[in-house]
Amino acid sequence: MGLFRFYFGVFASAVLFVAAACSSAALLPHDTCRLTENEIKIEGKARGVKTKELQSYLKQEPNKTIFLGIRFHLGMYVAAPPCDSCWLGNAMRTLGEAPVVFDPDMVGQSRNNLEQYMRSRGYYGVQVSDSVVFKRHKAKVIYTIKPNEVTSIHALRYDLGDDSLSRAILADSANSLLRPGDPLSTEIMDKERERLEALLHNKAFYAFGKNQLTFLADTLGHSKQAELTMTKAAFSGGDTLLQRRYRIRNIKIYSDFDQIAAYADSSYYETMQHIALQAASERGELTLHYREQPVLRKGMYMEALRLRPGDAYNEALVNRTYNNLTSLNVFRVVNIQFVEVTGEQGEALVDCLIRLTPAKSQGFKTNFEFSVSSNALFGVSPIVSYFHKNLFKGAEYLNLSFMGDFQFKVDDTKQRASEISAAPSLSVPKFLFPWLYRYMPRYMPRTEFLSSYSFQYRPDYTRNSIVLSFGYTWHPSSRMTYNVVPVNLNIVNVYNLSRLFYESLTDPFLRNRYENHFVLGLSTSVIYTDRQPNKRLNSVYLRWNVETAGNTVSLFDRMFSSGGGYRIFGNTYAQFAKTDLNISYYQYFNDYVMLACRAFGGVGRGYGNSIAMPFEEVYFSGGAYSLRGWQARTLGPGAAPMDSTFSIPNQVGDMKLEGNLEFRYKIFRALEGALFLEGGNIWSLNSADSRAGAYFKWSDFYRQVALNTGLGLRLNFGFLVIRLDWGVRIRDPLPGKGWINASDWLKNDNSSFHFGIGYPF
Repeated sequence: MGLFRFYFGVFASAVLFVAAACSSAALLPHDTCRLTENEIKIEGKARGVKTKELQSYLKQEPNKTIFLGIRFHLGMYVAAPPCDSCWLGNAMRTLGEAPVVFDPDMVGQSRNNLEQYMRSRGYYGVQVSDSVVFKRHKAKVIYTIKPNEVTSIHALRYDLGDDSLSRAILADSANSLLRPGDPLSTEIMDKERERLEALLHNKAFYAFGKNQLTFLADTLGHSKQAELTMTKAAFSGGDTLLQRRYRIRNIKIYSDFDQIAAYADSSYYETMQHIALQAASERGELTLHYREQPVLRKGMYMEALRLRPGDAYNEALVNRTYNNLTSLNVFRVVNIQFVEVTGEQGEALVDCLIRLTPAKSQGFKTNFEFSVSSNALFGVSPIVSYFHKNLFKGAEYLNLSFMGDFQFKVDDTKQRASEISAAPSLSVPKFLFPWLYRYMPRYMPRTEFLSSYSFQYRPDYTRNSIVLSFGYTWHPSSRMTYNVVPVNLNIVNVYNLSRLFYESLTDPFLRNRYENHFVLGLSTSVIYTDRQPNKRLNSVYLRWNVETAGNTVSLFDRMFSSGGGYRIFGNTYAQFAKTDLNISYYQYFNDYVMLACRAFGGVGRGYGNSIAMPFEEVYFSGGAYSLRGWQARTLGPGAAPMDSTFSIPNQVGDMKLEGNLEFRYKIFRALEGALFLEGGNIWSLNSADSRAGAYFKWSDFYRQVALNTGLGLRLNFGFLVIRLDWGVRIRDPLPGKGWINASDWLKNDNSSFHFGIGYPF
C-alpha cells in the first residue's frame, strides 16, 4: 500500500502539468492543431526494420515527454503567466516548450523519407501512406508502410580489372557483407565499401576512397532479384594514384604543439628545436620537434609509436599509435596527419606529422558525500586528491588522495565515528619486467603501485591499517580492461578495544573480525564496457573481481607458531576467497529519458587460518551508492536486528545481493530528475554466526530482501554531476516490520537524504 501511495502521489503531482498541456489550444494560431503523436505501422514482413529506428526519419515530432508520457516542458510553457514583462512568465516560457503546430507539408516530407529508407533496405516496391486524425485542436499522424516483396541479390560479380588494388579486393571476397539471397540494400553496399576502404588502407593504399567503387544492379530476367556487379567508378583523372601502395617517408613529432601560436606565427615551425629519434637513412627521418623542452623522454615516443620511416602505410598501426599516445594521458589533443609527396623515382610517399598538445600536468580533484536519516544519524565523506600526470617525464601518474568518513548522532548520545586515510599511488606506462613487456607492447600496459594508511576511530575500538600493493593494467581493446594485482599486503592493528564491547561479542566468529591480522593475497578484475563518451546510446558495463589471500603463506605453516591460528610476528594471517560481479545496463528512450539498471552479487568466505573474512573485506549495504533508503552499514545481515554493541551502526556480511532501477529524465537544461526502486541485502555465510536471521538460506532469503524507492534531483554540468536523493523504505526485513505504510515514511528512521557527486551507478 505504501508503494502504491508513493507512486500515486508522483503521478498526481504530474497531473497538473498534463492538464496544463491539454489546455494548450488557447495558445495555437487560428485554425491550427497541435501535433500530439506520430504512429508508424508496418503491414506485412520487413526483415530487420523496426518502427523505433524509423522515427528519426520523420520531419516533425510532437512535444517531448519526460516520464509516464508527461509533457512537462509544454505544461510549463502553457502555465506561464500571460505577462510579457514579469520575470516568472519569461522564465517559464524560456524553460518550457511551445506547442508544436501541425504542419501538413512536413507529413509529405516524412513520407518521402520513409520511402527512401525502405528502398535502401531492398524494398523497392514499398508503398507509404499517411492519415491524420483530428480531435479538439489535436492531430495524430499515422504512417502506414506496405513493404511488399524484398528485392534480393541473385549473384555477386566483380569487374575491377587487373591491378594490385583489384587483386587485394578479390583476395578478401570471402569476407564480403554482400551475399546471394540477401536483400539488395544500398545501406549494406555502403558498409561493404567502408569495409573495403579500411581493408585497403591497411594494405598501403593510402589514397583509396570508398567512392572509387560503385555497384551496378541488373534486374532484367529475374523476378525480385538482381545481378549485382562491383566495379570501379569513373574518375576524370588520377586513377593510377588511387591504386598505388604508399610508403611512409619522414615522421615529425611536435611534442608541445600550440595550434593558436602556429596559426598566428608564420615562422612557428622553423623556430622549433628538433632532435633525431632515429638515425636518418635513405628510407626517411624520424625527428622530435619542441619549443622549450620535450614533454616526454625520447624513449616514450618510440614506445608509443607504431610507425617507422620506410614502412608501408597501415591505418591500423596509425590508429594504434593514436590510442597509445592518448592512453599516456599527458596530451590534451593528439593529431596525426599525412601529406602526400613524390619520391625521386616517382614513388608514392607520405610524410607523417604528429602534433601533440599537452594537457595540464597537475591538478586537484574533489568529491563529497553527505547523508542524513530520520533518526538523526549524519554522515559526511569528503575526498581531496592531488595528481601529477608526468612526474618523471615518462607519463608516470602520481595520485595523492586524502579521504575522510565521519558519522555522528545529534541526539543526546553525541556518539561519533571517524575514518581518515591517505593513499599515494604511482602508475607507470609499462611492465617493469622486460620479459613480460615484450608479450604485450601493443596494449601500452601500466604497472601500478599503491600504498595507503587508514586511521579508524569508533567508540568501541580504534583501528590502523597499512596497505602496500602493485599490479598491472592493460587494454586489449577499447572495450576491455584487465587488472592483475599479484601482491596485495594489508596489515591491520586494532587497539583501544572496549572491554565491554569485546566481552559482549560472545561469538568467536564475530570476535575474529576485531583482532590484529595481516592479509597477503592477489586479485584480478575484468572490465567490459561499450559506453561511448558524450553519446546517448544503449550500453553495458560489467566488472568481475576475484580475490584470494593466505594461500601462499599457508604453504609455510610449519614454520609459524599456532596458538589459535598460525601467526607471523605475533599476527594471524587471513585466508579467504572472494568474488563479485557488477552489471549495469543503460537504456536510452530518447535524448531526455533513460533507464539505468544495475545488478550486483558478491560472496566471500574465510577458511583455513581464518574463521571469518577480515572486517575490511566484508560487504555492507545502504548509502548514497547502494540502497538509498538506508544509510551506509545500517542494513542487514538478513533479518538480524541492529547490533546494539555498536554505538554507531556497523552491519556487515559475507554475501551481498542488490538490484537498482533508476528512471532518469531531463527537466530543463542542467536540471534532471530521477525516480528509483532498489532492493537487496547482505547475509552471513558462516553457520558459526549466532546472530538470529543473519545466515543465508535458499529457502527463505527472498523474505529478507529490503526494498526502497525514492526521488532525486541532479545538476548535470557535463564535467560535474551534483546529486540529491531522498530514499524511503517500503519493505524492511527486520522482524515485525515488513511492508511500511506511506504515512510512516518520515517516522522511525524510515527515510534518508543523500548528497553526492556523480551518478550512483
